[in-house]
Amino acid sequence: MPTMAAAPVASSPVTHDPDATEVVESNDAGSATPADEFVGEGVPERTAQPGLGALAWISAGLVALIACRPLRDNSFLTHLATGRELLERGFPTSNPFLFTGGDFPIPSWWWSGTLAVAEQMGGGAAIRVVMVGLGALLGASFVALSRPERRAAASEVPTLVSVAVPVGLAIFVMLPYMTPRPHVAGFLLLAAVVIVWRDDRSPWWMVPLFAAWVNVHGTWLYGLAILVLFSACASIEQRSWRRWYPVATAFVGVAVGGIWYPERFRLVGLPFEQFGDDRAREAIASYKEWQPAGFGHPLTWIVLGLGAAALLAVVRQRRWPSAAAVVVLIGLGLSAGRLLPIATISLLPWAGQAFRSVGSPGLTARRPAMIGRVVGVAMVVVALALALVGSAYDLDRYPVGAVDWLEARGLVASESVRVVAPDDVGNYLDWRFGDRANAFVDDRPSVDALLDHRSLSKLRDDWPQVLDRVDPDVVVWPTDKPLTAQLDERAGWTRAVTIGDVAVFCRDRIAARCS
Repeated sequence: MPTMAAAPVASSPVTHDPDATEVVESNDAGSATPADEFVGEGVPERTAQPGLGALAWISAGLVALIACRPLRDNSFLTHLATGRELLERGFPTSNPFLFTGGDFPIPSWWWSGTLAVAEQMGGGAAIRVVMVGLGALLGASFVALSRPERRAAASEVPTLVSVAVPVGLAIFVMLPYMTPRPHVAGFLLLAAVVIVWRDDRSPWWMVPLFAAWVNVHGTWLYGLAILVLFSACASIEQRSWRRWYPVATAFVGVAVGGIWYPERFRLVGLPFEQFGDDRAREAIASYKEWQPAGFGHPLTWIVLGLGAAALLAVVRQRRWPSAAAVVVLIGLGLSAGRLLPIATISLLPWAGQAFRSVGSPGLTARRPAMIGRVVGVAMVVVALALALVGSAYDLDRYPVGAVDWLEARGLVASESVRVVAPDDVGNYLDWRFGDRANAFVDDRPSVDALLDHRSLSKLRDDWPQVLDRVDPDVVVWPTDKPLTAQLDERAGWTRAVTIGDVAVFCRDRIAARCS
């Protein structure tokens, strides 16, 4: 978001060393003693705020505690299976886990590789430690986003409310998203990009940030769009083209990241490839996370609240381009559930500015700051300890018993047996059996397979034709889904066993093996 105009130098400037304990006041001649230190042209460094560091540690500890939970996310299982495949066999040309095959670009290959390397070093516990570290960094970045800009006027002073409220809301939004998926790394990279931009750091930071982002997660495209949006606002409000430099270096970073992937620039073109195809868009839209969260979801209202605060802040200053940008970011968050965190992170600086007008304690007191740091560090340590003890995985949501039953009869992870199951079960099969999984769909199927899966799960009119075309030997399906009732009545199929809330159906041609 556009920076505030620099304030004129006060007649009696006050400077402060962030690590010192006393304010250095100016002498009678109006010059600071010792030499003046400035953070911008004509902007004196503001008095140290030790409470900011304490809040950063507390925020880091809270997000780390959220991130240390046992591993259970279904997409994570396929990401980890992909990382194992990369380490053992290199880049596959088609999906090695599915009998439906399909092209297999790996937009998150750095993330998958990181998971696999961590697992080799310390099993699932090491993956949880990685998540704790990323969570702590993300939590601390929320505080950095909510504080005043590095070059803001000295009168822009953070308060407890102006930092704690937006940061607390951001942490709440992150609750369901702190899973071992690559979007967590994407959130952290987005926060870093916004911090670099708003603090007017060297634009060359954008090169490594976007080069990494392209190979970590597809959200890099949203980050680039947000950076362009911010720069457009700044160029209009400040009547200067200088703030476009980070955009130029960001494009350099995207190009570098595109070269890094074995199929040169495949990852850069992948979003356009997917969204440019009608059937691909239809398939992607079937994912719940790409659908709007809706006004009945509490996270929607949090984003709306942060957006309203951000809008109030820029309207007060009559920064109309920034007001338009806030509206765009709110719309982005409301358009899809998985975009709510992206909107939240982007809105934090403006929201923090809005809450600075609310009277509240400052952040200069050192004793409370010291206590806050101790509490924050303790929470990070506890999160690390929890990550290292107990079971690393929580597999209660998966049909482990049904897969055990099938494995004992040679009816799963076999080239001669086709098993049709929902995508989350496919992810579990990927993780458990690797390239022997021979699953129907997972989180990275072909467009055709994903549309077939949707027909079966939604019981669309063409589901019988889909079932005949896929020609499975076994179907593993939740008992409360409509397909289960249809298979109970369909000729040629027998319910072999029900384990928990999952039914296992076998084709009559293999009935002898399903006893």
